Amino acid sequence: MLALNAVRVLRVSVLLALVVLATASPGRAAERVHLRLHAVDDGLVRGGQTTVEAVVEIETGWHINAHTPTEAFLVPTALSLTTPPGVTAGEPAYPPGVLHSFAFAPGKQLLVYDDSFTIPMAVTVPAEFSGDQVRLGATLRYQSCNDSTCAPPATARAEAVFPVRTAPVAGGAVGPAGDPGGPDFGQWLDRHGLGMTLLLVVVLGLGLNLTPCVYPLISVTVAYFGAQAHHHTVRVLMLAVVYVLGITLSFSVLGVLAGLSGGLFGAALQHPAVLGAMGALFVLLALSNFGVYHFRPPVWLLQRASSAVPGVVGAGFMGLTMGIVAAPCVGPVVAGLLVFVGSAQSVRLGFELFFALGLGMGLPYVALALAAGSAKALPRSGDWLVWVEHGLGFVLLGFAAHFIGPLLPDGARQLLLPALLVGAGLYLGFVDHAGQRLAAFGVMRRVVGLAAVVVAVWLAWPHQAESAIRWQDLDAPAVAAARAAGRPVLVDFVADWCIPCYEMERTTYTDAAVRAEAERFTMLKADITVDTAPAQALMEQYAVQGVPTIILLDAAGTEVRRLVGFVDAAQLLAAMRAVP
Repeated sequence: MLALNAVRVLRVSVLLALVVLATASPGRAAERVHLRLHAVDDGLVRGGQTTVEAVVEIETGWHINAHTPTEAFLVPTALSLTTPPGVTAGEPAYPPGVLHSFAFAPGKQLLVYDDSFTIPMAVTVPAEFSGDQVRLGATLRYQSCNDSTCAPPATARAEAVFPVRTAPVAGGAVGPAGDPGGPDFGQWLDRHGLGMTLLLVVVLGLGLNLTPCVYPLISVTVAYFGAQAHHHTVRVLMLAVVYVLGITLSFSVLGVLAGLSGGLFGAALQHPAVLGAMGALFVLLALSNFGVYHFRPPVWLLQRASSAVPGVVGAGFMGLTMGIVAAPCVGPVVAGLLVFVGSAQSVRLGFELFFALGLGMGLPYVALALAAGSAKALPRSGDWLVWVEHGLGFVLLGFAAHFIGPLLPDGARQLLLPALLVGAGLYLGFVDHAGQRLAAFGVMRRVVGLAAVVVAVWLAWPHQAESAIRWQDLDAPAVAAARAAGRPVLVDFVADWCIPCYEMERTTYTDAAVRAEAERFTMLKADITVDTAPAQALMEQYAVQGVPTIILLDAAGTEVRRLVGFVDAAQLLAAMRAVP
């Protein structure tokens, strides 16, 4: 009896092993992403909306592209939900991606998801729905990569059955969740370039001082400080610092409020209609910079805000209300940052960016306080300030292009910014009449205009370097021909959605020594961008799990070396030279 049971156990074990071997294809990457569905209230509401979350869990050491990836050729993460008849689902509210840099692309940051996150959706069950439960199915299309290798695009699926309640549960959600559960945007920015971002915002704040609303206030404000302190440098400096702190405090409050309302931005900016409306809004704001019309606060508010109260309290109050006085010029730029912070959904980021903006606007006052009397040497206001305001108008058009870009085809989106720069360069440098009467300023205008056109041409020009290597498609005849000729073979598995592949094409294969060594090889390339039967057969034949994968064969067709992931020129050259 025991022997019979042992035989049965052995048979079951063998069958299980065969099943595992049969389903574990060497050409397909293991599942790196797991998906499940979760209802916020553990059920759906009949006659109302309930938030259902797709919970995405990613294997440690791997990441997937964000819904709006950094590069156009990357496969975006996309979720779709299937519902029974009558039940509808709203648009998924994707969280913002996390910026990461990888060894294969130094200096470049990519928007990705890692660890785990949730994608909320609003599911509506009609009042006339007769069933007592709803079966939902979710499909997540994604592409997973680690620090050096990318697996082919894959699909994760999940299914769940939720009970339907006649009345909403107390405290239940009736719309999209306020926080889609994404990672802390301020945290990754702190690790991957917050310093440079804040520096750029400080420079932007400095630039806002060169607007017709703000520039005339500089000399007046510094003179006000000097009159109170009788031009005592330390006293003037103290008042200037308090004034700047007032500016930064008022701006920082705006940033914090934008961060607190981030859930609204995160969900809304997934809709094409909202993106189009935001683009139109910034076009309207830009038109005000070009003088088509002007936004002006009420006169009584300006008088109250600009009232000169003596002492430290007065300096602080003037700083707090400086944004009101300068609103017609700084308001559009502030609105653009508010939208950016809101979509990032980070209170910390909002505080830091707006503090930096206020600091940039206030630095001239501190500098002039340290150099007492230099305010008199400031250039007078004039047409050149109008020209600067027109330049800020093109900055606002850049904001508009940012929002409208995702609605355009890939080709048009890639040319949108270069076209805008060309228009800005030609207009500001050669067409705009503002500042033409000033000879020295006219030269500067033309230099700026030409620089903008040059940058536009550089952006529009294809930057992908040619490898100068004679590649052939991987197939049996090509391998046989190489063997007959007694030549070693290099096989490179690539895909359009593989960033390390692009980086190797741009760096590794353009190296002069690698190109020279490649002359004695038959260089074969296998493109597995599309998961077709021939591509899958090649991956199974060569046991390829992901890309990039480089396989080196000797003249007899025997594999000598395999390199997986990004390989720099020195590593590849050493491996190629080791092949006889």
